[in-house]
Amino acid sequence: MMFYYKGAFRETDNVIYFKSDVSLVQNDVVLFGEKKYFIESVEKEFLLLQRVGSIVSVSL
Repeated sequence: MMFYYKGAFRETDNVIYFKSDVSLVQNDVVLFGEKKYFIESVEKEFLLLQRVGSIVSVSL
């Protein structure tokens, strides 16, 4: 089964359309090539995306 989504970026007019093998939910991170996006919110098939910078490992 395929899931079809429309994503928008905060404070821009850019919209992307894409499909996924799995259902996406809030707080997931999606990869588009080298770029990573955090899903801030999900409303039906519409996602609000925020670009992710570096992912860094830290010790606790």
